[in-house]
Parts: sequence; structure tokens; C-alpha cells
Amino acid sequence: MVKGSIVAIVSFLHAASLPLLAQSEPDLSRLLANEGGREKAISFVASSRAERIPLLLNLTKTAPPDVDEHDLHVGLADAFGALKVTDAIPFLLLNITLRRDAFIDLRPWFKTTQAIEQSFPSVAALILIGPTASRAAMRAYDQATTPEERLAIVFVVSRIRSVPEAKNFLSTVAGRADLERSFAQEGMKTVIQ
Repeated sequence: MVKGSIVAIVSFLHAASLPLLAQSEPDLSRLLANEGGREKAISFVASSRAERIPLLLNLTKTAPPDVDEHDLHVGLADAFGALKVTDAIPFLLLNITLRRDAFIDLRPWFKTTQAIEQSFPSVAALILIGPTASRAAMRAYDQATTPEERLAIVFVVSRIRSVPEAKNFLSTVAGRADLERSFAQEGMKTVIQ
């Protein structure tokens, strides 16, 4: 009975101290970078949105020295998606190929759409943000520097509904891909000879 009471008291103190712990950028960043504390941090930010969103946005610029930057970026992407923070779209597009797990998966785009969204937190966040994110992604497409970034943008645009200009964008991308495939197939025939 005493052990159970101690656990209950510690749990209560931890929950009660969360707002005090998350008053500064380093404290909030530690909670976001920790998978176990991420949901609590997002709930806390959601309850005081006006005060805490700028704090989250500031964390996109520099991670505190004792916080793992990859884990922090994953936590930030999750928070921005859950809270639908449109001001975070530039950060999410910059980190669109950020993977939830640091290990290398050579075929992440051959999975189900749900698995892709789970694997790429910035992609999932952009989809949750919705039409504003879709339009920003379409504008960013030609500046994307890697094929994976372009693929992620196309995935995001294709998953967001109620964006009339998306159809033209996707049609243009598909046309370019068809032309590239045609040239590649023609080239393979001449290279083999």
C-alpha cells in the first residue's frame, strides 16, 4: 500500500510540475524530444496555445545543446501537426524527409499510406494542417533538391482534399514523370546496342 501511494504521489507531482518544467525552451525541448513526454508536452502547449506556439517555433531555429536535434525535430513535427500550426509550414517543408526513426529504410515509399505518414512526421504534420500546407508544398516543389523531397511533396499534396489547384499540379508532375520515363526507356534501348 505504501509503495502504491508513493507511485501515485510521484505521478501527481510530475503531472503538476509539467507546466513549471515547460516554461523555458530547453525544458519544453526535452519533453518534445522524449517520446514518452511528447504527448504531455503537446497537450500542455495546446492548453496555452497563444503563449507556447512562439516557443515551439523558436525551437525550430536552434536545439538546446543537451537535446538530441533529430528527436526534437520529430517532436516538433508531431506538435505542429497536432496543433495545426500554419506558421510551422516552412520548417516542415525544410524537414519533409525527416524520419521518425534514425535507422535507414531503403524502401519507405513502397509501404501503405498509413505507414508512410507514421514514418515521416513532417509529412503527417503537413497533411494534418491541410489546404494551406498543400499550397505551400506545391510552391516548394520546384525548389526541392532531392527526388525524395519531391516525392514527399507529391504525397502530401495527393493526401489533402479540397484544394482545387492540386489536380493541375499533380497532372503536371505526372506528365513530367511520363516524359522522363519515356526518355529513359528510349535511352536504355540505344545504350544496350
